[in-house]
Amino acid sequence: MLVGGTGLEAWLLLGPLSKRTWTSPVGLFVIVTVAASLCAVAAIPVLVRANRTDCAEVGTLGAAMFVLSVLPLVHGLTAPGVWYGPNAAVTTSVLLASPVAVVTCLPLLASRSRLGRLLACRWRLWTTACMTGAMVLATTLLIRPDVIAAPAPRSVVPIAIMIACFSATVSLSWRQLRLYWISHHPAFLGASLAVVSIALTSTVWMGRNPFTFGWWAVHAFDVFGVFGVLGAMWYAPRLRDTVLEVLEPVLVRDPLAAFEIGLAPVVHEFIAALARKDQVTRDHVVRVAELAGRTGEALRVPAGQLRQVILGALLHDVGKLGIEDTILTKPGRLTEDEYTAVQRHTIIGDELLRTVPSLISVAPIVRAHHERPDGTGYPDRLVGDAIPLSARIVAVCDAYDAMANTRHYRRGMGHDRAIAILHEHAGTQWDLRIVATVATVAEHDAVGIFDHVGHRPDADVDDPACTCVDALPEAVQALLA
Repeated sequence: MLVGGTGLEAWLLLGPLSKRTWTSPVGLFVIVTVAASLCAVAAIPVLVRANRTDCAEVGTLGAAMFVLSVLPLVHGLTAPGVWYGPNAAVTTSVLLASPVAVVTCLPLLASRSRLGRLLACRWRLWTTACMTGAMVLATTLLIRPDVIAAPAPRSVVPIAIMIACFSATVSLSWRQLRLYWISHHPAFLGASLAVVSIALTSTVWMGRNPFTFGWWAVHAFDVFGVFGVLGAMWYAPRLRDTVLEVLEPVLVRDPLAAFEIGLAPVVHEFIAALARKDQVTRDHVVRVAELAGRTGEALRVPAGQLRQVILGALLHDVGKLGIEDTILTKPGRLTEDEYTAVQRHTIIGDELLRTVPSLISVAPIVRAHHERPDGTGYPDRLVGDAIPLSARIVAVCDAYDAMANTRHYRRGMGHDRAIAILHEHAGTQWDLRIVATVATVAEHDAVGIFDHVGHRPDADVDDPACTCVDALPEAVQALLA
C-alpha cells in the first residue's frame, strides 16, 4: 500500500493530471473545516478512554491525531477569499501539522531509548503539553496569519520536513503492524494502513500548485488516515485487569513495552493460568519481579537490561504451562521422573518465548534461572559468569520470595531465615554478590514488598508445617524447582 499509494500520489501531483485543477477556496474552507473539526472531536473520546485505561499507546496516537486535526483546521479557516485574504497561515499550518504530530509521537518513535521510556512513563503530561502547544500555535496563526512566512513549494525546507515526517510515519505504521503480528487483532492492522495514508500527505510538497487533483487527494488521504487511526485505537484491545496487575512492575517503568508484551498470546495464557491457579502464585511472580527490579537498580543494571530482568522474573515459570497439572499440583514428594519433567519447564519456557519477537531477549533468562554457580544447576550445567547476570538475579529473588512467604504447601520462613539460607548457599547455589544485594534490598523494602500484595511472611517458623533448615538443601531445591 505504501509503495502503491506513494506512486499514485506522485503521479497525481506530477503527471498529466497535475495541470487539471478545481480552484475553490470556498470548497476548501467548507470541506477542510468540517472534516478537521470532526476529526478533533473524534479524538476526544479516544483520549478519555486512554486516560481511563492508562494506555500510553492509545493516548499518544490519539493526541497526535488531535494535533493533525487542530492545525489543518487553521488551513481550512484561513482559506483565502472567505474570512481571510491572501495569507501565509493557510500553508504554514499544514507544513507544521505533521512535524508537531511526529513530536507528539516521540514516545512511540523512540520507545527503546531512555528518552522514549521517560516520556512514555509521563505520557499524559507529554501529550497534554503537545496538544496545548498545537492549540496555542493554531490560535496564533488565526490571530496573526502572516507571523510565520510560508515556504515555497518544492523548496529545501518543506522537502526536508516531508522526508523526515514520511520516515517517521512509516516507522509508526511498522510499529502498529508489529502489534498486529503479536496480537492478531485487526484494529492494529487498520491503524497501520491508516498511518500509511497519513504518510502519503507528506507528498503534497512535491507538487507545484494548489487545487490540483493530487492536492485534493492529499486532503482525502489525511482525513481518511486520521479517522482510521482514531477508529482503530477505539477498538484496539486493552489489557485486562489481571494482565495489568501482573505486568505492573513493567508498566510503571515501561508502559509501551508492557502494552506490547501484554498482547502476546503466550503471556495472556500464562497470566490466565496464574488466575486459574490461585492468587498466591500470582502474588509470587509480582513480588519476584518487584524485588528483581529493585535488585537490578541497586546493581546499576542498564535500563534496557533492567526491563529484561523484570520480565524474566515475571515469566520465569512460563514453561510450567507445558507441564502436566497432576505433577505441578502433586501434594507429596515427586518421583525422579516427575522431578525431571518439572525441570524441563526452563527449556519449555525458553522455546515459548522465542516464538514472540518482543520476548526473545527474555528467553535466556527463563532458561537459565535454575542454573547454579557451582555448575550443578539445570538445564545446561552452566558455571559462574557463564550464567547470564539477569538469570542470576531472578534466581536469587525467586528463591528468597519462595522461602520467605507462606505457600500452599508450607508456612513462610520469614525474612531473616530466608536470608540466612541464601547466605549459607551463596557462591554455590546462588551468586554471592547478588545474595548480598538482595539481602540489603529486601531488608530495606521488606514491608513494602509484602504489603503490596497483601501477604506478609509468616514469623512462626516453629510450626511443624514449616520447612526445616536441617532438611536443606534438598528441600530448598524441591520447593524452588
